[in-house]
Amino acid sequence: MNQNRLSITLISIGTLLIIAAMVLMGLVAAGTIGGGNNGNSSLETIIGFGEVISTPTAGPTPTPTGKFPPGSNAAVTRLIIEKAEIDAPVVEKGVDAAGVMQAPDNAFDTAWYDFSAHPGFGGNAVFAGHVDYIHVGKAVFWNIKDLEPGDLVQVRLQDGTLYKYAVVSKHQYEAAEAPVEQIVGATPNETVTLITCGGTFNSATHQYDKRLVIRAERIVADATPPAGLPPGT
Repeated sequence: MNQNRLSITLISIGTLLIIAAMVLMGLVAAGTIGGGNNGNSSLETIIGFGEVISTPTAGPTPTPTGKFPPGSNAAVTRLIIEKAEIDAPVVEKGVDAAGVMQAPDNAFDTAWYDFSAHPGFGGNAVFAGHVDYIHVGKAVFWNIKDLEPGDLVQVRLQDGTLYKYAVVSKHQYEAAEAPVEQIVGATPNETVTLITCGGTFNSATHQYDKRLVIRAERIVADATPPAGLPPGT
């Protein structure tokens, strides 16, 4: 190859690399790839469990615990947490063809996962939501960081059934070290688990570095919350 042809070839390769970089930057800016503030459609970027979460351990077949009246099989429709200013619609999600947990489709919905327990039947009912979202800002789970033990979490079903839970724990994990099996797996008590992002947003990776997990256990109206917690309804 002569020098002129070599120069033309190098210029062509350089041009292609510049175009590719511009396309990549455009996709990131548009939220097509990346996570966190960019509202990626994969919950992998919300909770950051990656391949491990792709095969979550389902809880046991839901059965009444005996501590509460028989549960309702009606669809889960709303998640209500007054302390966090949440009164949000619930959409049922599962895992996609690649085995990754599906994310809520927008900034305002919360997801209940069909591999977890159905509220009212014992076990661990897992919910997730965005903490923020591209072109929106603060999303549905923005305020759950403010929840404390004893705060009320309510789940409403399509037939009007309302289940009440009191927060018992709040943990923030490093993204790569979150104990997935403990978070989404079965629990001995009737539980709601809420998952979202936390920590610092990395503009280079478009992900948060921590994951916030809040757990609440079921109570009844005018009953005493789990041991060690203040009274509530």
